Amino acid sequence: MMKKIFCAALAVMLMASAGFAAVNINEFADGVKLHSFSTGDNMNDYCYIVESPEGLVMIESTAYRPDVNALNEYVKSIGKPVAGALFSYHPNGYKTYGVKVYATEPALKSWQEGGSVWGLTQSFIQAAGDKVAEDLPESAEIIAEGQTVKLAGIDFVILHESDGEGYGVAIPVMNAVYRHMMGSKTHNILPAVPYIEAEIAELKGYQDKGYTLILTSHNAPEGKDAVAEKIAYLEKVLELAKTCKDKDDFTAKVKDAFSDYNGEAYLGMSAGALFSK
Repeated sequence: MMKKIFCAALAVMLMASAGFAAVNINEFADGVKLHSFSTGDNMNDYCYIVESPEGLVMIESTAYRPDVNALNEYVKSIGKPVAGALFSYHPNGYKTYGVKVYATEPALKSWQEGGSVWGLTQSFIQAAGDKVAEDLPESAEIIAEGQTVKLAGIDFVILHESDGEGYGVAIPVMNAVYRHMMGSKTHNILPAVPYIEAEIAELKGYQDKGYTLILTSHNAPEGKDAVAEKIAYLEKVLELAKTCKDKDDFTAKVKDAFSDYNGEAYLGMSAGALFSK
């Protein structure tokens, strides 16, 4: 039931056309650069290209064919070989890039028929037709949580994420961490109380590690202050999830507490899942 709620709600968010891409570039030590590619669509997708003197590493793809093609052209314009792609939650359009895909076993399983990402993609197709990049990887170079993968001379540490399907990535050379969703001023999809508790624990772990750059799939990169703000948000949402009488009460009180937050559709998904019984 939970996956059906998410599929239906996310499908409503999809539009019939892609957005307008923009790229921001940040430079780090040892010739490392981070290219943050924003699709500009209504899901506010962000994809990342990590550049070293040796080559490129892609982190995540996006949903619409025009944006997939634009990302591919941008990657080619950098003029360096792609050492691999760390696709976790957004592997759509992987054939366009022609690169080696790395994924954990749970992430790969989520892309296969019946999996969560596969189900979301089917919902996207129903909403937006052939504008959606429907091709998902059937195989990948399997990586494991806790493993360090060296690509283009850069270490990437594979991290656990609360949903147990996708994975996060720490990038020590940038003192950065990638996770699927955060955004200091954006509602998150929070399907259950244990999930919220796990999210809080993970973000407190980021504070312990001292990450100074947070990369996510649906928000511009942010600094460490965003982690503290998101923890405060999650702790309040957790309190309301335990004390509100129903989803309407919950939604109203979350909106009142965080009136300046974006992503109201995500809040609706959370309310529907938390109060589904």
